[in-house]
Amino acid sequence: MQPKYEIIKQDIIKKINTGEFEPGKKIYSEGELKKIYDVSSTTVVRALQDLVLEGYLIRRQGEGTYVRRNLRHRKVYFDELGPLFEKKSQKKSKDTTEKTITKIHQGIINKEIAQKLKLKEKSVLTQIVQLAMIDDLIWKIQIRYVSEDTLTEDMINEIQTGGGSLSEEYKRKYQLNHLKHLPMTQEIKFSVLANEGAILELIPKEVLEVDWPLNLPVVKFNKTYYDNHKTPIEFSTTLIHYEHYAINIEFEGI
Repeated sequence: MQPKYEIIKQDIIKKINTGEFEPGKKIYSEGELKKIYDVSSTTVVRALQDLVLEGYLIRRQGEGTYVRRNLRHRKVYFDELGPLFEKKSQKKSKDTTEKTITKIHQGIINKEIAQKLKLKEKSVLTQIVQLAMIDDLIWKIQIRYVSEDTLTEDMINEIQTGGGSLSEEYKRKYQLNHLKHLPMTQEIKFSVLANEGAILELIPKEVLEVDWPLNLPVVKFNKTYYDNHKTPIEFSTTLIHYEHYAINIEFEGI
């Protein structure tokens, strides 16, 4: 059983991650936390001090406790802007259509991916291969891995037919307003397609042939999403055509 101060900590972290407690905003007072959790002042102070040390909160004498504006765990926000957004107006073009082709493979055994998800080496995974297209042009290739028990058969059918998405399932399961509130680590690299043959081999030929030239520059992302207890729930690798990607970076104030 978790100590009471740890329960308070995790509840506050969850409220921060879901956006209920926004950066720069004041949270509950010590007195309110004592009443909510029926604990002593010592327990409340321990929880708040831990969260200050971990970079989530800042305490101001005589004013109260606030969510840090520049969270150590989320100093910068990256928004991916796909090809349907014009660089200046960021409005969707009326003359284009978008679609995503999805192929899901079950029963995957991959030691390296299992380690990234902190699972046993022979754990069974589900692989989601997605090709994002604008008109007839592929602009993004994404390979996602989750534990076998993450998706039910109904969810798999919905995702493959375009009636659902893994991102929407995360938002529902973890009560999020936006996927960016889910803890995530991301590695960005610049590469060329010739160096990414292992990813191209994962795309089923019956889905679609990728006609990118081998010397094509691509932006490569390795992402890991975590639940509110910092347990990995998804690992993905994404390749994006260099002409169809931009990032919007938002820095939070101190």
